[in-house]
Amino acid sequence: MGGGLTGPAFDEGRRMRVESGMSHNQSNGIGEFDVNKAIAAIAFLVRETGATMYSVMKMLYLADKAHLEQYGRFITGDHYVAMEQGPVPSCTYNMVKHVRGEDCRRPGDEVAKKFLSCDTESHKITIRQMPDMDELSQSDIECLAEIAGIYRRVGHWAVRDMAHDGAWKKTWSSLRRRLFKSVAMPLSVIAADVDQSGELNAHLRDRHPGEASRA
Repeated sequence: MGGGLTGPAFDEGRRMRVESGMSHNQSNGIGEFDVNKAIAAIAFLVRETGATMYSVMKMLYLADKAHLEQYGRFITGDHYVAMEQGPVPSCTYNMVKHVRGEDCRRPGDEVAKKFLSCDTESHKITIRQMPDMDELSQSDIECLAEIAGIYRRVGHWAVRDMAHDGAWKKTWSSLRRRLFKSVAMPLSVIAADVDQSGELNAHLRDRHPGEASRA
């Protein structure tokens, strides 16, 4: 999942974020969670792999990590927590649990029931109605397809091992895990686990990305 933060793909991503007026928080995964993109991303992965809820959560993490490395942002704007079985996209996880019938609804989650269902025993996600895949950008689809292809080739156990990366281990090894079922995974820790972490973290700290390159 290499490529790094160099070349026309990353430069174009930065230009689009500056021209669209997106804030720093919205472009780096800390900002507003996009429910529609999350539904589309889940549907894409389920369509391509038939994976269960828990494997989908791990694939979303790996796809977000790849997209963060190559384009400087997460796909859905979610934030991650470390749990015993691996990293979890917090808002997306709660949304799917709501679809599964649990009382953990957040604003906007109800719309997910129109498109997805989740079995309470097998945790298999079923697409009730295909969402608008135009919610996903070409780069979003590129990274989701890359991880879906890996899942098809190596299976869910290998994907689980991939998700148990340095960022998860560093977070889950903290003393806080003894007190809580989940521990927030700072974006900087995830960024530090990709190949070009120095440049990526510098970009994430930049409150006005793209301005220097235009000067």
